[in-house]
Order: sequence, then structure tokens, then C-alpha cells
Amino acid sequence: MTLTDRVAAIFEKVFGIEASTFSPTLAPEDVLRWDSLGHMTLVMELEDTFGVHFDVDELTELNSGGRVIEMLRAKGVKD
Repeated sequence: MTLTDRVAAIFEKVFGIEASTFSPTLAPEDVLRWDSLGHMTLVMELEDTFGVHFDVDELTELNSGGRVIEMLRAKGVKD
């Protein structure tokens, strides 16, 4: 399973969207449940799943599906 597939599965779990609708351009305004609480739930799920930690200043940078993947890769997460 690729990193994109794994992130798509997390978006499905957290936001209740079909994993097949995940894309790099997916943004909070495209997902009904991607509000502040949903965002923190996403962050916690990403940290637990991938064993990474996002600093407070990085949280606002997680603003699209593609950016989530970029930041995970920057933290050493591989496909």
C-alpha cells in the first residue's frame, strides 16, 4: 500500500469520505467534517499511524491532502 493509499484510508476513517475521493488537492473546504476538531483528530491519527510528531507551527500547514503527504515524507515516512 502506498503512502497516498494509507493517507486516503485515514481521511476515510477521520472524515467519513470514500478513500477513492482523496486527492492531493482535497482541502478543508471540500470536506464537511474537516473543521478544527476534525483537523486535530486527523493530526492525532497521522501521528499514531506513522509514528511522527507535528509541531504546533506545522499544524496549519496540513491544509490539503498533498501537503499532508509532503510533510509526512519530510518526516521520513516512505511509500
